Amino acid sequence: MFLCFYMEDSKRWKEDKTIGDMTESIVEFLINSSENWKCVKYGMENHIEDLRKLLKDNLDETSRRIKSMPDFIAVNQKTNEIILIDVKYRSFIDRRNPPNLLYGFSYGQIKDYLEFWKDLKLLIVHNHEPYFIVVDMKDVEWHKHFHNRQYRKKDNKMFEQWNFAGIQKDIKNLFPDLSDEIINKAIDMIPDRKPKNDSQTTH
Repeated sequence: MFLCFYMEDSKRWKEDKTIGDMTESIVEFLINSSENWKCVKYGMENHIEDLRKLLKDNLDETSRRIKSMPDFIAVNQKTNEIILIDVKYRSFIDRRNPPNLLYGFSYGQIKDYLEFWKDLKLLIVHNHEPYFIVVDMKDVEWHKHFHNRQYRKKDNKMFEQWNFAGIQKDIKNLFPDLSDEIINKAIDMIPDRKPKNDSQTTH
């Protein structure tokens, strides 16, 4: 039984990692297609694999800061503006109780953003409209946007739901020069995954 659980967990991790990598490539394409913008890989997973493994179960403050590093730094080569961007793929957004828009995250994930990366932009890629959703961490308030915390029995983990209705924005708010042609190309690249409304998290 333990072996079956381990194999299923390993399979799920590989699938999530593949989809996460594809999603990051899509966002990298969008940033580099925006006039004067250059995308630079920054997150921990883009660097030292051994470091990721060593810090996996470490919960001290420094480790949390490193593990929550944004995936990209977007640099405007004309104005020198810098944007920190972390990318998440979500196949499911809970719209069952309008006007709520509930997004699932790993336990403590948003807390780490708010504590260590308050100037970060969260870019959520969804396989249905709206396809590219931007949430500015400066607009997120714990008492207002945190919705609930739930236990996920199948992998013995907690996950959280956050309601970003009212603060989520279109990607053109972040990169106004993006053409519809480029956005449509990026939409065609988005992996299609059957929603799992009991998990909602990819990475």
